Amino acid sequence: MTRPLPQGPIPRRLGLQRVAACGAALVLAASLAAPARAQGAPDLSRRVTLSLGSVAASSSVYAFSVALIAAVRRHDPAISITAVEGGGGFDHARLMKQGVLDFSVSGSPAVADTVRAGTGAFQREGAWEPVRLMLMRNVNVARIYVRQDAAQRGNIRAFSDLARQRVGPGVPGTRDMARAVEANTIFNAGIVMNPGSLNDTTDQLRSGRIVAMVKGSPHDRFDAAMLAVHYGAPLTVIGFTPEQAAQLQARDPMNTFILTPRGGIRELPDVGPIAEMSSAVMVMSSSRMPQDVGYRIARAAQAGWADINEGFPPTAGLDPVRDAFRQTPNVPGLFFHAGVIQFARERGIEVPAHLVPPEYSGSR
Repeated sequence: MTRPLPQGPIPRRLGLQRVAACGAALVLAASLAAPARAQGAPDLSRRVTLSLGSVAASSSVYAFSVALIAAVRRHDPAISITAVEGGGGFDHARLMKQGVLDFSVSGSPAVADTVRAGTGAFQREGAWEPVRLMLMRNVNVARIYVRQDAAQRGNIRAFSDLARQRVGPGVPGTRDMARAVEANTIFNAGIVMNPGSLNDTTDQLRSGRIVAMVKGSPHDRFDAAMLAVHYGAPLTVIGFTPEQAAQLQARDPMNTFILTPRGGIRELPDVGPIAEMSSAVMVMSSSRMPQDVGYRIARAAQAGWADINEGFPPTAGLDPVRDAFRQTPNVPGLFFHAGVIQFARERGIEVPAHLVPPEYSGSR
């Protein structure tokens, strides 16, 4: 069970802070009394204060911030973390660049790539190469929900089987809709796209005016709105073939996919394996955070991952490091924190060479 964060205004702290020594003699005595550490091993007794960019407390995602802080406090008590509420990935990246935040719960490969390049929503701030990815938060998928009666009648098993059918691709202006429309174009699938609001689209799916719709969902279960539809008009889920997924990602490296295994969707234990369009959200930091501190955070998060799952169920079924690596495309300059790389290699986790940052100190 997670513990609540301190109440009242939360100050924004600047960077990492060392605890001041209480005198040269005490420092010397402590150093003489401390047990010897292996060369390169992190000093788990060194006190560190960090600021974590979080969503607002009213958001369901705030539970992840609470759970992560609790896990670090339990498994590495010398690290003190203060949550700074509000804002999203780009807001937190700006504050990290300014030295206000040390890391954030709202990163992603797409956010990090935009910040690194200084494009899009980060163009005004300019390119900031030090941004680094760290750990998984959760994976959302752009899930393709199909009416079961239509799927059985038309033998609809994969995206291209929706040819000549009316489909709600998502809300206009969203990335989910853009990805669905792009896939329809690339494969010349001939799907009749019918964009609309969530309420309009779910109403059309219930009434049978469309046979399928795309909706962002947790990786292992139905979205709440789709579960409500499912009770009145039973649904199934389809995806892409592995060959289609590879073709789409070759066109756009940020168009990532996750392989949902058989039984991987709670409400549909007989569906799978299928390739679904994914969007990973991760903890994000920068190379300004020392390697040993990043290592300690990764170590504590892994040790407390079961507790984090309890406090924030969307992390269930994910590995904080392995899945973060798997969900990060091979894009030049997109790196993980050096401490996470160190932790992964110590644990025997395969580390793709392109994710290792230039500042990493250790075997390559």
